[in-house]
Amino acid sequence: MTDTAKSLADNGVRSVFVAGPFYGLVDEKTGVMDEASQQRITMLIDYFEQAGCKVYNAHRREAWGKEFLTADVCTKLDFDEIAAADIWVGYPGPPVSPGTHVEIGWASATRKPMVVLLEKDARHSFLVTGLASFANVAYVEFTEPSEILPQLPAAIEKVMGAGAARAA
Repeated sequence: MTDTAKSLADNGVRSVFVAGPFYGLVDEKTGVMDEASQQRITMLIDYFEQAGCKVYNAHRREAWGKEFLTADVCTKLDFDEIAAADIWVGYPGPPVSPGTHVEIGWASATRKPMVVLLEKDARHSFLVTGLASFANVAYVEFTEPSEILPQLPAAIEKVMGAGAARAA
């Protein structure tokens, strides 16, 4: 078992919902997200899957834009997958993602532990940056995506430990 897998298992993380901007990043000509945007999501998916976690993710499920599901289907799937996941991890934007903001609302309303990835020097909604006033959330701030993974273990430990303490 890798150190990452052990750390996640020790913190009760066996499944994760990975979220971020999607619909607005799909190029009208190619019908898919650009490679850099895909890589930001893939980096997280790979991190969790290599640690043995089940990963729920709409981007991959819908082939990066090639196979969009209907609104009714994807909305229900996302809600159910967030409910099934042990933790929610994602980028609210930029670009600001209305869908991701809805998912953040679902996760916070259902007391799901969350790790919110915030780009430094970007403007973020007060309703996202203020979540810590009532929700189980850790923020990971970054300039470059490569700064995210080294910060994830501590952020996950913070929210999973907080959730376990509240449940006791």
